[in-house]
Amino acid sequence: MGGGIAILQAAKDERIKKLVTWASVSECKTPWGNWPLQQMTAWEQSGVQYYTNSRTKQQMPLYYQLYLDYCNNMEALDISKAMQHLAIPVLICHGTADTAVPIENAMMLKSWQPAAQVFTVDADHVFGRKHPWTEQQLPAAMDAVVNASLQFLL
Repeated sequence: MGGGIAILQAAKDERIKKLVTWASVSECKTPWGNWPLQQMTAWEQSGVQYYTNSRTKQQMPLYYQLYLDYCNNMEALDISKAMQHLAIPVLICHGTADTAVPIENAMMLKSWQPAAQVFTVDADHVFGRKHPWTEQQLPAAMDAVVNASLQFLL
């Protein structure tokens, strides 16, 4: 959700003069949005639920405080609104084969900020990288995104 956070911050911080996002979400989507009432009640009582990261398969702890914070800050977490209010140059970089955050997210961001530029590469969510990265050079897709970002920021 780093790109979404960057959009939210850029919309309220006048020190930011340009914005580049990489594989950004277009909404602060919550994993609990489709949870049944029984699961929500259990979450409130236990204080923690675990959510499986679809890309890494890690069991991520979600503390109930996260839900309360989200409810108290829904308006401040509105990426659509933030994107529409940006008055700075924006570059949206996205992989066309991204299954974690589909390319449609980039198109939504563009629809809310028509002046934004979109840069796509035939790549996944991490532009061909993996952890740990042991190679001397970046994958071609990541290299293209880095170069496009640098050119935009110059």
